[in-house]
Formats: sequence, C-alpha cells, structure tokens
Amino acid sequence: MANSKSAIFAVILNLLIAGLGHIYLGYPRRGIILFLLSFLIGAMSAGLGWIVAVIFCSYDAWQLAKGRPAPFDFLSEYIGE
Repeated sequence: MANSKSAIFAVILNLLIAGLGHIYLGYPRRGIILFLLSFLIGAMSAGLGWIVAVIFCSYDAWQLAKGRPAPFDFLSEYIGE
C-alpha cells in the first residue's frame, strides 16, 4: 500500500533523528525500535555504526513511503505493525 506522505520529508526526518521518518509515516513502533537499535549500534561502534544505521533507516522509510518492500519489513512480525 503506497503511503500518501512525502518520501523525501521522511528521509530528511530520518537523517535528523533515526526513526523519526517512520513515525511521520505512521509506523511509530518501528521508528522507536530503529531509533533504539541505531543508538545501540552507535554506542558500540564509537559513532561510526550510527551513520550506517541512519542511512539504512532512511532507505527503509523511503521504501515504505513509496509502497515498496523495505529492508526492515521483518520487524512487522515482531512488533505488530
């Protein structure tokens, strides 16, 4: 199902704070989980992993906004979104 919200705005939000774009798109649980995972990865990798995590989160939000399969779709099975 294609989302009517802006994919570009979702990516910009994710680049500011990981997971914020997902909350904007209507996936709050997914956004919170991805924020926590990004924070954990960043803490374990002295910040370098955070950059990669934010890029993957942004790509995931882009795919969701376009109605395409996203990299973190497997989370839906566990969080119920």
